[in-house]
Amino acid sequence: MAYDFGKLPISNLIRPAFDAGIVLARLDERIARSPVGAGWIERSQFTDVCASLWIDGELVHLEDLVLHDATRDIRTPTHELTIALDVLRTRRRIAAQPPGWALTADGLRTLRKTAEITYADAGEGKPADAIRLAVAPDPEGGP
Repeated sequence: MAYDFGKLPISNLIRPAFDAGIVLARLDERIARSPVGAGWIERSQFTDVCASLWIDGELVHLEDLVLHDATRDIRTPTHELTIALDVLRTRRRIAAQPPGWALTADGLRTLRKTAEITYADAGEGKPADAIRLAVAPDPEGGP
């Protein structure tokens, strides 16, 4: 089914989208000041991991992920559960760093587990937004 964007009532959707943005900003501030804020954020990490794997077509139950993270499994971990735990640990690693760390050369190197990241085209008089990252291949032969 094709949508004709010219016929969609975009002006009717702008106000609810703006209001939702305001509510989310206020929620962030309330969570940051709440005594249970750290628990809220941790639970959000778990639900985001389950949702991201669901988008990829993998089903991971939240309860299984929580138990597997706490090493209190009640059954043998599945391949999907192992992937979910790796995603959870990566999200925690990113959250523990300063903002923007994941996009720095050191952050990318750590997250990709590669040997070296250098700047290609650096110093050739190109503008800063034209500099692209060149990733050196993994010496162990991995991706």
